[in-house]
Amino acid sequence: TTMGSMQLRNIREGGFKGKIFPIHPRLDEVQGYKAYKSVLDLPETPELAFIILPPRIVPEVMQECGEKGIKHLIITSGGFREVGEDGLELSKKINQIAEKYGIRFVGPNCLGIYNGWYDPDNENSHFNTMWIYETPERGNISIISQSGTIACHLVWHCQDWGVRVGKSLSIGNELNIDIVDYLEFFKDDPHTQVIGLYIEEIKRGREFIDIVKKITPKKPIVAIYAGGSEAAERSIMSHTGAIGGNQNIYDAVFKEAGIISTISMQDFLYYLRTLSFAQKEQVFMKGKKIAVVTDSGGSGSMMTKSLEQLGLIVPKFSDSLQNEIKKYIPPTASALNPIDVTFDIDFLNLFKTFPKILMESGEVDGIIVYGVFDLDDVLKTMEDSGMEIDDQMRNIGNVIQRAVFKPMKRLMKKYSIPVFYVGPIPYRSDWIRKFISHNIPIFDLWDAPSQCFKVLSDYSQFRRRVN
Repeated sequence: TTMGSMQLRNIREGGFKGKIFPIHPRLDEVQGYKAYKSVLDLPETPELAFIILPPRIVPEVMQECGEKGIKHLIITSGGFREVGEDGLELSKKINQIAEKYGIRFVGPNCLGIYNGWYDPDNENSHFNTMWIYETPERGNISIISQSGTIACHLVWHCQDWGVRVGKSLSIGNELNIDIVDYLEFFKDDPHTQVIGLYIEEIKRGREFIDIVKKITPKKPIVAIYAGGSEAAERSIMSHTGAIGGNQNIYDAVFKEAGIISTISMQDFLYYLRTLSFAQKEQVFMKGKKIAVVTDSGGSGSMMTKSLEQLGLIVPKFSDSLQNEIKKYIPPTASALNPIDVTFDIDFLNLFKTFPKILMESGEVDGIIVYGVFDLDDVLKTMEDSGMEIDDQMRNIGNVIQRAVFKPMKRLMKKYSIPVFYVGPIPYRSDWIRKFISHNIPIFDLWDAPSQCFKVLSDYSQFRRRVN
């Protein structure tokens, strides 16, 4: 099948070290590997069988795997309980075969697994059974998803936004291994520090709450629950045949277990990224007070309003702090909070001097800095406009790289005060790429940082309370 060919290619391209045995009824060779007519013809017993076949053939092939002694399967095939009576019958059959031979399997109706930590020493290697060929830069985020799409279609955005996913599991109908089992694994997995869940149903509710309560004090969990309305239930029944549940029940379960909940894909990725940064750099907020530093009035006002609407505090600075700030800003600018420097092109003040003064003041728990432009672009345009550009200005890019990236990360760690930088330039810009490559929180627009601060502040408070 076309899908199978893509999946085989992805396993091969990821630097898989083991042997691969394609099974094909007609071909003698597939993608350079010797092919076999049946599992029973294989010269040895593989560790894993990967089944991408029409559902009615799955029991027969599974039976052969059992006879061959294969103990682990990924079943991509759909057409089980989500198609009604016949599917339920097939589900029963494959469960019986699994029991008889002691087989554990992922799926059915799934894309399987992506493991960026397949070879920990080689960051370009991965084990990818999904059909998406793009892979994220690996990091400490792991995803468990009852939808294949949400397990793998995100990776292009992950690349753009610096969301570093190390592992992603498409778990399908969970006929054999369920979400509780996967969470058990991630609880102790050294490469997992943040977990993202996409849920259509939870089969073992009590066990789910128990395992999550053990995880969230150490590793934050962000979850999307897709059910809860009549139309959503219809969609879920046709997708995985799952029985969802009342939204209020899920809200209560998530709250009790300390899970961060959203129904926005954008928020899902941003929250994972924010918590991934906090875990990797060990920067958790001490409270709810946020400073806003901006070179634009409108974005400053919007960020201030959204922070307050979310229950965070934008405190007025003390007189002594205002006086300290006034030394660095034009007389027309404001030092109250937000610090609005108006059109001041001293990027070093914006990116480093103000955040450092604010951290040392002890008056805030988090800082937003608005005004990350593409400096090389800005200088070129200034020159084209007839402005004199001296060597000092020309060198500003190098100065900022040296003075901001590593030193600011050290300061964030020292004071446990995160600094979120904000564009207005898109993620593809060279300067945003620089922030991302240094693992510094950066946003293209100014509406997401407030929500991310809310999530980080709430989780930091939860973590202090339960640990």
